[in-house]
Amino acid sequence: MKNELKNKIIYQVFVRNFTKEGTFNALKEKLDYIKNLGVDILYLLPISPIGKVNRKGSLGSPYAISDYMAINEELGSEEDFISLINKTHELGMKIMIDIVFNHTSRDSFIYKNHNEWMYKNEKGECANKVGDWSDVYDLDTKNDELIAYLVDVIRHYSSLGVDGYRFDVASLIDKKFYQALKEMLDKEYPETILLAESIHASFNNYVRSIGFNALSDAELYSLGFDLCYMYNSVEAFDNFIKEKNDRYLDIYKVLLNNEEAYNPASSLRIRGLENHDQPRLIELTKNKRVMRNLAAFPIFMKGPMFVYNGLESKADHHPSLFDKDLIDMSVDNEWYDFIISLINFKKGKLNLDVLTSEVLLTKGDNLAIINHYKDNSYSYGLFNLSSSPNGSLIKDERLINGAYVDYFTSKVVVIENNSIRVKEPLFLFKSEKINK
Repeated sequence: MKNELKNKIIYQVFVRNFTKEGTFNALKEKLDYIKNLGVDILYLLPISPIGKVNRKGSLGSPYAISDYMAINEELGSEEDFISLINKTHELGMKIMIDIVFNHTSRDSFIYKNHNEWMYKNEKGECANKVGDWSDVYDLDTKNDELIAYLVDVIRHYSSLGVDGYRFDVASLIDKKFYQALKEMLDKEYPETILLAESIHASFNNYVRSIGFNALSDAELYSLGFDLCYMYNSVEAFDNFIKEKNDRYLDIYKVLLNNEEAYNPASSLRIRGLENHDQPRLIELTKNKRVMRNLAAFPIFMKGPMFVYNGLESKADHHPSLFDKDLIDMSVDNEWYDFIISLINFKKGKLNLDVLTSEVLLTKGDNLAIINHYKDNSYSYGLFNLSSSPNGSLIKDERLINGAYVDYFTSKVVVIENNSIRVKEPLFLFKSEKINK
């Protein structure tokens, strides 16, 4: 695992909707802006051509790919993509792209030319193993010839200069493919970063209940992945947000600890609530204070910070995957400065020394997290998830009485009687450890 990822910033861009033009060249003009945010890794949604059969919306989903080896001409040419890669590298950033190997469009190159590589149902028809995704058919990722082809796809993009890959529904792809991929990458591109969209717990259980395999996060880490999503626990969080019932928040706290405890000590999660599949923070709550706490708490935890384009501008609209739907990048200065403060915190060198992020099993609408460091020191992240103007009283015997310094304000904050009332997010350190 790559320890140096712990304090990195990964910025996700949907090229179609990031600029008016929706092209690589237009994105290239925005790279200085992205670099100035503090970004280390630029991550692009799929860049390959989109199928036309059963296309969703006017432009189709970038996850219904017709040809892995080609570039979507709506975004630009391969030369334009290489130019974007080169400029990204010149600015000291890496570039990662989305890979969709579980399925292809229903008119894909593979469907037309290598139908034997497609998954077939009991009737011998191309189909989906799970779900009803009307614009795609699944691949048979146990097929040795397909595996060799898909490894060559990764080899091709790595040869262009791509530094990493995010695998869509990574848990549903057969481990034989990952074993072959790891063998190739270890020999030819050993610094490649691999991010797994590890699936929700209920989806994992459902897939297994109907007779198919779904890889656990622990298996994905063992097969070469550096990062997984925070999806083991996300359903409890979603239920808490929807129903405002602390019972779900209590479950969420336990599950966050399980994500930490039941995987290799070196494993990392990508930290952040927003992405192209999840709601915007402003869709989760209209309370500005709670919104700041929701943005801050995952960033405090061990692992790189994930920024979905528009988080920094407080975009309030979840853009469509199927149509031109421009992201609102107009700046809310107060919010922008807050996100920059989170980015600056994450980039601090002390975050390279985080061993574990432990969630305390506190009562009420709050989260309390202890980060443990290599030198046996600790810090607290305290977060109010209550819309009450009084915030939330956080109490736990693991909150050690004493004076601390808050990262954001540099003010001294005192914990007394193992408790503290929290309104705004607090990142509390002993003064000698403040990570600025």
